[in-house]
Amino acid sequence: MSAPVTILAPFTGRVVAFADLPDPVFAQGIMGDGVALDPEEVASVTALAPCDGSVAKVFPGGHGIAIENSAGPILLHLGLDTVALKGVGLKALVGDGDQIAAGEPLVELAASSIRAGGTSLLTPIVAIGGQRVEHLATAGTQVRAGDPLMVVHPA
Repeated sequence: MSAPVTILAPFTGRVVAFADLPDPVFAQGIMGDGVALDPEEVASVTALAPCDGSVAKVFPGGHGIAIENSAGPILLHLGLDTVALKGVGLKALVGDGDQIAAGEPLVELAASSIRAGGTSLLTPIVAIGGQRVEHLATAGTQVRAGDPLMVVHPA
């Protein structure tokens, strides 16, 4: 039986409840349960691996990374409308199939230029395999990179 996995904050920011996201796919939990982070107002943000695992998929342009871990797949979706950037301001540091450790750099974001273009950097972290999620971080609170956000229990 697989053990639960603690998901860590990929960067420093403010915790946002899914229900408060302006994107209905995430807000309604259509893809799964999870938590979102709004990164601190800095020029650049490096998203770190939220858990140990392997990179199942780096989405074109680097706006999303699916990570397979012992509790099932997790999606890190960097920003809400970042797919429209087609990779501008995003630099993936890992590739499909890479083994990763919690805290390892995954993607560099040119946060100030992305924000200047009007794109939200609200980042949903979603358990996309139907897993049960136990929330640890409270919406509205500030967390630092590496702080525990949630525990994902295998489906």
